[in-house]
Amino acid sequence: MLNPIYAIKQLYHLDQTDAHEIGISRDIVESHEKQSGIELPPLLYHYLLELGNGEFNTSYHQFIELPFERLVDYIVIGKTCDNDGVWGIHVDDLSPKKQHNPMVQMSRNFDAIEQSEIHWFDELPLAEFLLAQAIVNGVNGGLKYHAQIYDFDGITIPQDLAQKLESLASEIIELRQPHERYYQADDFGVVMLLGMDESIPNAFMIASQDEYKFNDYIHQLAIGFEH
Repeated sequence: MLNPIYAIKQLYHLDQTDAHEIGISRDIVESHEKQSGIELPPLLYHYLLELGNGEFNTSYHQFIELPFERLVDYIVIGKTCDNDGVWGIHVDDLSPKKQHNPMVQMSRNFDAIEQSEIHWFDELPLAEFLLAQAIVNGVNGGLKYHAQIYDFDGITIPQDLAQKLESLASEIIELRQPHERYYQADDFGVVMLLGMDESIPNAFMIASQDEYKFNDYIHQLAIGFEH
């Protein structure tokens, strides 16, 4: 299983001092557990203790905000930036005795009047979801240096970009989605997100906390970006 806490600390250059500043106290987390009548999976519990107040949780998507909201049989742990969707974990999957890495699911009709009509579909297991959100939020402004390029004409992004990335970075296979591929380089010193329409790239984002590494990979990629 991935260790998202380690990867996120590397990505955002967080040291022990930062951890004390951005973590949520044990008393607060356990108080919310008690009020909600839930027991968090150990991974989510420790994420809150170490990274729960990090600005990167809300720099794009709104992720991990206390108190926990409950939507029928789900605990909501995040919302999309446009409030068009929510992510949650089914209460039956919360117990650590059942799931060490429970599936995070998404609903895009969570505001349906009839609760029985709310539909959920699998997103990623919790560990993978935590890291994916940190990367998505990072390339959308959470990291100090970031750039994006979108392909509206079929020629802006080289069609062989995925192959080129293989020589520059490592794909995080566990995070792969039908239309998204995630990459990291230099032990999470730089992250990249490639949007795909079938096998054709249609969006590319890159980000880092390190200006030198960011500029170095921009130079190696040799494609135009909007900063």
